[in-house]
Amino acid sequence: MSEFDKCLASAQRSLAMREHSSFQIKNKLLSKGFNAEIIESVLLEIQQTGFQSDARYTEEYIRHRQNSGYGSRKIVYELKSNGISSMLINSNQDNFIKDDDILFEFAKTKILDKNLDDKKILTKYINHFRSRGFESEVILKVIKKIKSYEK
Repeated sequence: MSEFDKCLASAQRSLAMREHSSFQIKNKLLSKGFNAEIIESVLLEIQQTGFQSDARYTEEYIRHRQNSGYGSRKIVYELKSNGISSMLINSNQDNFIKDDDILFEFAKTKILDKNLDDKKILTKYINHFRSRGFESEVILKVIKKIKSYEK
């Protein structure tokens, strides 16, 4: 089996598990010791055959992360750190659900039965939601909505 075939098989195994960006595949193959020129050939091959697509990865990643309760700011940051271009991210803006809606659904499961009048508890959840990529104004709006939802 040639070096190209080994490298291709490794890339295909990774992609069989889940979608990866071309940047992630390249890093995985580099860490396994494959030659950079062979990696570029393999990336070209898997992209031409449709086995790997940064556009498909971006769409799936946005959907998965939002379903897990993450805000658009954090998702955009993660996509960029996974090698996705700003242009591709911007072309997928229609795939983003409003942060208000995402946070409301996520927060209902987390804080619906909590005492939000306790400053310590409230601060804990505000920080938690910030770490998930939600802006302060969205967080406060959703907390207010949750408080009225309880009654």
